[in-house]
Amino acid sequence: MERTNVKVEFSIFGDQFDPNIITNTLLINPTRAWLKGDPIRRDLVRKETCWGIATDYEESLDINDQIDKVKALIQDQKDQVVKLIEQNNLECKFEVVINIENNLKPAMYLNKDIIKFIYDLGAEIDFDPYICS
Repeated sequence: MERTNVKVEFSIFGDQFDPNIITNTLLINPTRAWLKGDPIRRDLVRKETCWGIATDYEESLDINDQIDKVKALIQDQKDQVVKLIEQNNLECKFEVVINIENNLKPAMYLNKDIIKFIYDLGAEIDFDPYICS
């Protein structure tokens, strides 16, 4: 039997910048990174540069478990993240991807600490739920 699983990614993105600046400043290796213009497939290229960290898909019935894991990775460098974003005219976003199996929906709320953290970063949050059979 398949179980509901959740993945959370934090991305810093913008027109053009060197993702290594973020890696070297935060001392965190990205889960993924690419440059504007990198090919996605034969007829499609990346429209922006991105640096991101993410959890793997994990069985979960509370999205806060995965958000907290990503938050823990950047919590101590929050001020540096904000500075990098401001200095390089970048944006940041949390993306929560939810694969709902057997109609088992996870708790989808944001506690005050997470809301404040997202606000302090100037981040957006995106929810992508997928209902699987």
